Amino acid sequence: MTPRDWSLFKYEIADFFFKKQLDEAFLEGRRTGVEYAANTLGFAVRNLDTSAMTKTQIFGHKASLAAIIEAKKDVMRNTGVAL
Repeated sequence: MTPRDWSLFKYEIADFFFKKQLDEAFLEGRRTGVEYAANTLGFAVRNLDTSAMTKTQIFGHKASLAAIIEAKKDVMRNTGVAL
């Protein structure tokens, strides 16, 4: 007989009875987090004031916008979240 860690037993019971619901809730939480992070980051970068930036800073800003667009496409492919 192997010793058990009884402090985790309630989680094993919940996993046994509610595995599908827990998995769905986890995926929904992940989708929501991805959507929030991507939208917040994209909004922050798009709305920067470029009028006071140097040419180098503007070039970097445009590069970061392009990188965010590519990253959002990759996130949409991997998670199924419509951004």
